[in-house]
Amino acid sequence: MSLRKITDSDLAGKGVMGQADVPGLTAAEMQAKVEEIVRDVVIPNINENIDNFESDFATKEELEQVVLTAGSVTSVFGRAGSVEPRAGDYTYDQVGAAAEKHAANHFLGGVDPIVPAYIGAAAESHAHGNLTADGKIGSSYGLVVMTGPNGVLEAKSKVSSGLKPAPTVINSSGALDFTVQDNADYSLTGVTDLTIHGAPVSCHGFITFGVRGVIDVSGFTVSGGDVIAEAASGEVWEFSVAPHNGGSFIIWKNWSGA
Repeated sequence: MSLRKITDSDLAGKGVMGQADVPGLTAAEMQAKVEEIVRDVVIPNINENIDNFESDFATKEELEQVVLTAGSVTSVFGRAGSVEPRAGDYTYDQVGAAAEKHAANHFLGGVDPIVPAYIGAAAESHAHGNLTADGKIGSSYGLVVMTGPNGVLEAKSKVSSGLKPAPTVINSSGALDFTVQDNADYSLTGVTDLTIHGAPVSCHGFITFGVRGVIDVSGFTVSGGDVIAEAASGEVWEFSVAPHNGGSFIIWKNWSGA
């Protein structure tokens, strides 16, 4: 059924059209005449169309629920009309994809662990010469890192690396009279008389006194630490010499009371 239109015949004799300049109507009749087209023509026609529309025509919502049998897709995942994609329309298993969050699968011990070699990464356990996993080379302080055979990193002392000559070891005993030498390592035992002359060098030594005699230390810019003049028989003393500002500094340590 089509909607009904308002025609000229519906309007014939309605309203104030065709009235005399001074209509012979009462006020109430004139008011009714002014609204006659709206009340007697327009409103009834609109209401009739509305009644017919509700009974004979489908709404947009009703049309979206229509299922056609022409072979076309009528709904997606139970949704008809203009269907927009939603999360969950397809599961990861349905399309053979990995779950959105699946990092644990690739962890060590997971169902699909990543092999370091496949991604160009180093193996979990690998060496850098003798560099340990916690960043250590060797076990001593102050070593020099250098390449050894086949380019392997090694940690060596300055002496073993050749960067510094090994100290000259000087062993002696009894009554001693000497000037300190550069890069010397003194081991003096059974010392009686001790005369040491200073020089601007670097050296180190230990002195074990026998029956203590004369002690004479001279030629040093500064003598610090324990007082060597107070050394006694049988005591063990250590000394270190270093140059400074053109002079010679010596420091003493008495280990007998340690």
